[in-house]
Amino acid sequence: MVSMPRSARLAAWASAWLNDSCSLDDVLTRVCGDDEPHDVIDVPGSTGTVNLITALASLRDAGVTTFRVVLPVPGDPTGLGGPPDLTADAVDAGETVLAVGEPDVAYALVPDIRTFGPPGDQGHFVTWRCRQAAPPPPGPSLTEAEHDLSSSLMEAGSALAQLDVAAWRPEVATLLEEVRSSKVAEPLPRGFPAKAQMVAARSIRLLAVADFALTDDGGAVSASAAESRRSVLTPLERAARHALVAACNALE
Repeated sequence: MVSMPRSARLAAWASAWLNDSCSLDDVLTRVCGDDEPHDVIDVPGSTGTVNLITALASLRDAGVTTFRVVLPVPGDPTGLGGPPDLTADAVDAGETVLAVGEPDVAYALVPDIRTFGPPGDQGHFVTWRCRQAAPPPPGPSLTEAEHDLSSSLMEAGSALAQLDVAAWRPEVATLLEEVRSSKVAEPLPRGFPAKAQMVAARSIRLLAVADFALTDDGGAVSASAAESRRSVLTPLERAARHALVAACNALE
């Protein structure tokens, strides 16, 4: 029902590969899923289009020591250091992987995702464009992001209770129960801290809850009620997005 964005999966699993916690085959399996094989263009040291394995090896040879995910949205480009055209493209995509190293090694992988096939039997072509990037600013710590997420969830609690989710979106009720019980599989590679695993699992479910509730008026009886719901759920979406980023970037 829920999954991490491709950029989050790529950043987490590629960082684990650099940390010798998984193989390149693991990266491919986790990142590509049911997609067609991913392509990468404009990789340093390569020409034309290359596959994901070649791209990751080339970035490592170029001095990359870690991969970081950024999940920017209009008005919230947190985690991006520029240049402006890259920031704009990353915001349009809604997700980007930053490949960084020392000193001042920084590239961005921005995905272009194309859907093909009839409804109910669709697939995806994914092409990552590698671009020069400015070194990213430090983001919130995992502890800070977890605290913000918990605070936002508490503030949104009454609004979520008023949604009567079981009546109009049973999957939302399931997600909320999973958040409360924490009985979910660990979504990050082996080697990530236990707290990062927990925060990532919680975040992806709350992102799905916010998306369902923000795109479906459900039981809202008026425009003012829908707007009131949005004012509460938008901060929850932001906190969950930031927490997922912090969790996926937590491998030391």
